[in-house]
Amino acid sequence: MLIVHRSNPKSNYVKLPNESVFDERLGRIARSVLAEIVARPPGWQTNAARLWETANRHRGARAESKRAYRLAFAELEEYGYLIRERTRIPKGQPNGGDFVTIMAVYDTPQK
Repeated sequence: MLIVHRSNPKSNYVKLPNESVFDERLGRIARSVLAEIVARPPGWQTNAARLWETANRHRGARAESKRAYRLAFAELEEYGYLIRERTRIPKGQPNGGDFVTIMAVYDTPQK
């Protein structure tokens, strides 16, 4: 028997559609990564390497592998939760002419 106790937070919480929480196409790490990204404030920046570095710093050898985080990002992209766009920084701006990858993350699949 499983007994679930739920809190009723008034602030500092995230809402995710059940469609995303229970999307069996995604592995558990991908769903966890999605939840963490969606819960962060606007303007927060990350990628698979940064998430792994944070996990490794806090959990050491128990942390998921770098490869696991890269695969999670790939799954999110494959199923439409993450859309990557490679674009060039306009000349005249810092690092102008360089390429940058912009990632947009959605709480529901976009395809």
